[in-house]
Amino acid sequence: MGYHTAHWENTTMTDWGMILSIGLIQNMFYATILASVLCGIIGTYVVVKRIVFVSGGIAHATFGGVGFAYYAQSVLLVSWFDPMLGAMVFAVGAALIIGSPRISKRLREDSTIGVLWVVGMALGVLFISLTDHSAVLVRSYESILFGNVLLVSTQDLQFMMVMIVAVLALVAFFYRDLQIVTFDEIHARITGINVTFMNTLLYVLVALTCVFVMNVVGIVLVIALLTIPAAMASMFSNDLRQIMLLAIVSSLVLSLLGLVFAIEFNIPPGASIVLTIAAFFLISLGVKSLNDRGYLS
Repeated sequence: MGYHTAHWENTTMTDWGMILSIGLIQNMFYATILASVLCGIIGTYVVVKRIVFVSGGIAHATFGGVGFAYYAQSVLLVSWFDPMLGAMVFAVGAALIIGSPRISKRLREDSTIGVLWVVGMALGVLFISLTDHSAVLVRSYESILFGNVLLVSTQDLQFMMVMIVAVLALVAFFYRDLQIVTFDEIHARITGINVTFMNTLLYVLVALTCVFVMNVVGIVLVIALLTIPAAMASMFSNDLRQIMLLAIVSSLVLSLLGLVFAIEFNIPPGASIVLTIAAFFLISLGVKSLNDRGYLS
């Protein structure tokens, strides 16, 4: 895989008992399970509401937060400012900017997203270049952008679990309003729902999801895990709850399958997960096409 632990390198590919006894590997699977469940739920809103581009802008803005966190730790001596916290600050900030009515009145949403996208990436590069690398161990660009789930620590997992519970609680509490706004904003306004608030809340939920999932597949590939399972599920159902359930199951099963492929074939786990999901998406597309033509009826 290119970044095995020494312990893992001494195991055989088929010795799953030994492999699964390694703490780093266990954390890898736990993190993938958590990310899959979260992506199945939030990704459903992203796909149904057609805000994939919004998710892309937010995800790439997090790179600026990661870079700033390293800079703050090494130069500003703010040791507690973790890269995940930095990513969260930038992601939520980007979500609030995109959802701001004042900005939307002056600038088209796609323009705002494009600016946040490139500025976030540029700031990330700038801050990392200014970081004192002798004081802080900085993850490689490849690891940040494309993921290295092997680096997920027990502390990261605990933080993810707490925040995921908070995100799911918000989704459960605002489920009805989010459902109405996702399908029909005009009807939502007529029924008295604060559409601006609900859209902003949804963007913040997307932002938090991007931060959690970037540990698994990285910033660049986070969009795939966030959208492909939900898009695949939406081929076979128009009911929001059913799409969520199908998205969760498919994301969970295919992500774990991707990890198995990564271990067996010694390839990067993030890329393996995304390509596994993408392959089954193409298969689902073919099955859907055959079914629509009546060949499977």
